Amino acid sequence: MQGISWAIKRASVMQPREVIHRIGERIVLTKLRKAHRRGAPQFKMVDQTDIFRFCTATDAQLPQLGWDCHLTEQEIRCLMEGKWNALGFAWKWEPVISTWNYAPDTGKSWPRDFFGAIPYQVGNSIGDIRVAWEPSRLQQLVSLALLARHEKVHAGKAIELLEAMLSSWVEANPPLTGIHYISSMECALRLIAACHAIDLVRENLMTPQRTWANLLRLVGSHAPLIAQRLSLYSSAGNHTVAEGCGLIYAGTLFPEFPEATEWKIVGMRILIQEAERQVLPDGGGIEQALGYHHFITDLLGLVRALLDHHGECVPAAITDAVQKGGGFLQAFLGRRRALPQIGDYDNGYALSAHLRFDWGSGEKQRVSSTTFPNAGYSIISRHSPVPFRLTFDHGSLGMPPCFAHGHADALSIIFEYGDQEVLIDSGTYTYSGDAAWRSYFRGTQAHNTVVVDHIDQAVQETAFMWSKPFHVQLIRKNMDPGGAFVLVASHDGYKERLGVTHWRGVAFYPNCGWLVWDCLSGTGSHSLELNWHLAIEPIRRMAGYAVQTDWGALHFRIDGGATTLLKGETSSMSGWRSRMYGVKEPISTLRTIFTGALPHEFVTEIRLEDSSVSLPISAAISSFRGVIHEATTN
Repeated sequence: MQGISWAIKRASVMQPREVIHRIGERIVLTKLRKAHRRGAPQFKMVDQTDIFRFCTATDAQLPQLGWDCHLTEQEIRCLMEGKWNALGFAWKWEPVISTWNYAPDTGKSWPRDFFGAIPYQVGNSIGDIRVAWEPSRLQQLVSLALLARHEKVHAGKAIELLEAMLSSWVEANPPLTGIHYISSMECALRLIAACHAIDLVRENLMTPQRTWANLLRLVGSHAPLIAQRLSLYSSAGNHTVAEGCGLIYAGTLFPEFPEATEWKIVGMRILIQEAERQVLPDGGGIEQALGYHHFITDLLGLVRALLDHHGECVPAAITDAVQKGGGFLQAFLGRRRALPQIGDYDNGYALSAHLRFDWGSGEKQRVSSTTFPNAGYSIISRHSPVPFRLTFDHGSLGMPPCFAHGHADALSIIFEYGDQEVLIDSGTYTYSGDAAWRSYFRGTQAHNTVVVDHIDQAVQETAFMWSKPFHVQLIRKNMDPGGAFVLVASHDGYKERLGVTHWRGVAFYPNCGWLVWDCLSGTGSHSLELNWHLAIEPIRRMAGYAVQTDWGALHFRIDGGATTLLKGETSSMSGWRSRMYGVKEPISTLRTIFTGALPHEFVTEIRLEDSSVSLPISAAISSFRGVIHEATTN
């Protein structure tokens, strides 16, 4: 029944052309199933390594990239022992077939059947498929290759292990068999990683003939499958970008394959289209998920570098997307050099955790306010004397029509003080694991905003689908004569269902602190819940709570309801974060609850404890109310 319900909901967002496309997909899948029954397809030319320039060249066929590969002794030891972090779970390579279909999160084994017959979505009996996919992206081969290049003492063993792992993967995963052919994106990322890893150490391969043949088997089985099973229409997203990149890599590096030209044409068409669609005019990402925006920007950067290395014209759409996307991401990188966890993210990389593209250093004004109107974010930051960064989310739910990777986080705030997180986004945790945890982490309660009547700002239909998307409006942005930065925005996620509108005003007062004002307008009685998710354990004070940072204490005071401190609640999920996919931990959450008639206001002060200047609360609230009055009467 769950599968039927999912299919009905999914079909509800499809246009007629997509329905026809989905029928075509089923026909392709049927043909592939028949081919699998006849035995794993044998791809021509994969043993003819001498006709492929990529296999015979003595010079690098891939561009030099920026790498940051400073491994600790422990990291080197784990890598050389075949250990790899399968997101939040341990995984170790062994030269046996079962290694590659092992489920690190449950200890079970995924079946080695035709890929299209394996149940892997929410509710399957094995585990979270994303966790099992991680080692088979083969990005550990890139790490081994980098280790071999930078640490000569480990070079021989690292290359030997790299070649053995590739050979093992190819042997354990005959074409169309097992979970690693389910996702075309996974095939694309695997293809890209294997090419880069081998190219990095091509002159020192221990068993070159075998290794080149294995690479050709991988490319020859993966590229045709990607081309036949592209993520299009309502499924288009970061998967589509990865698939386009995989086809361009295959077509550019292996032109000797008969289908190579077509792979490249299709990949380029997809990438140009998606670069223009997924990277917004201000550089933000249409999916409203910063981690995935980083992911696609890196993928586009890889293709730009690949084409340039081979003396080919780089489409302007790709160049523009990389430049705009990189500039946008740079604005979100704080002193910790880490992106905030906004929207879904599974801790995946385009090629390697060690890859670094140069996006520029960004502006370092003493105090600045930057707004990205298309993506819907405003950042108030200060470089000195004590740096801070406040990110205000006034963006949409995500990429229509499914809004798959978006979270119900309208008007949420993330705050860093000095080098430390203070107010955080709770993260993602899981996709196809426990449905209740999936629902919690993407829901409104897991974000620094207001929940009305215990429901999300939009309606969760499936693990990757929302309905009733909210609309957000940035109403006011200005710096007042006293030097305060002021932002006011609203969202209508509760208006149709509950008749409630949420307004939020945010202000920064130099030498004083920050003020957040929430107004819930509407009629009738409602239950309101304001949540602040803290990265630092708070200390109870008479007038509120204090958090101690390396740069001094910050004092929180919340008016407008009864405030309690929650941590790691499971009966009614509250007080959790996920720093890495598959891992969750309890955190302190300040929750302020009010039940009664609207309109109602919450006021949150974040004050520098050693400041002798008080926040101008009355004047600020009066100003915020004036903005709402103006917005609702014009």
